[in-house]
Amino acid sequence: MRKTLFALALAAFLLAACTGRTSKKEAEAREAAEIERIDSIKTEMNTVKTEIDSSVATVDELINDL
Repeated sequence: MRKTLFALALAAFLLAACTGRTSKKEAEAREAAEIERIDSIKTEMNTVKTEIDSSVATVDELINDL
């Protein structure tokens, strides 16, 4: 009984260890996708900031003309 329990525990441990590698690969893929998404958002924010700065400069010129 003890040997069977030990063998079953060992098999469960090995199975868990083997499936963990897939999880790591999936986690790396999710992390890469998240980094790409964040980079895209950062680029969009910089574009919007540039547009806002341009609009502020235009409004400043119009106010100075008045």
